Amino acid sequence: PRKAAVEAAIARAKARKLEQQQQANAEPEEQVDPRKAAVEAAIARAKARKLEQQQANAEPEEQIDPRKAAVAAAIARVQAKKAAQQKVVNED
Repeated sequence: PRKAAVEAAIARAKARKLEQQQQANAEPEEQVDPRKAAVEAAIARAKARKLEQQQANAEPEEQIDPRKAAVAAAIARVQAKKAAQQKVVNED
């Protein structure tokens, strides 16, 4: 998820930069309709957002860190051992 977020942020930045370059290049040649430029900008943002969502969906579910899994298993064993000891004490 973090990698996808970084890639999406980069894609948005590239889209913004491209949009600025296109606007800068278009202004000297001819007058651009502000509405048309706004629509193009919105389309670029939508494409960046869509790309971000696709990358987020393409990433596999959160992968389990082996260390975290080992720690969780150790904690579960300790809790089970304590529960068993408590049960023996309560039976006496």
